[in-house]
Order: sequence, then structure tokens, then C-alpha cells
Amino acid sequence: MAVVLYIGGSKDGDKGVLPYGFSKTRADTENGPEVYVERMLDVTGRGRMRVMVLEDLRDDIASQRLNQHLA
Repeated sequence: MAVVLYIGGSKDGDKGVLPYGFSKTRADTENGPEVYVERMLDVTGRGRMRVMVLEDLRDDIASQRLNQHLA
């Protein structure tokens, strides 16, 4: 199991546990399903981090949100 940070959607900023080998998850919300995909994003001064990002979110926006959560 790996601890991941969710970026975007209703889970934005939440930490979760994801089994190794899983690269996609789905969350059912009041506004419909949200699909999160695994991405490895660069974190300024810290290297790369495994995160689960809302499928439709662009990488540059996801990186900005990640840096905000870690600040």
C-alpha cells in the first residue's frame, strides 16, 4: 500500500491509501463520478512525488496545486 495525495475534484488535498500497481481510481460524488489517475510530479526542491490527479486536470495546474498543498 502507498500513501498518495489527491489533487483536484472533491478529494483535493486529501491523503489516501492505494495498493501498489493501481494507477486509476474512481470516486462517486453528488456531481457524478470522478476519475483519478496516477502521475509522478516534480516538487520544487524535493524531487518527484506519486499523486492521484483528477483525470482531466492539466499537468501544470496539478503541479501548482501540489506545491500549494505542500507549502
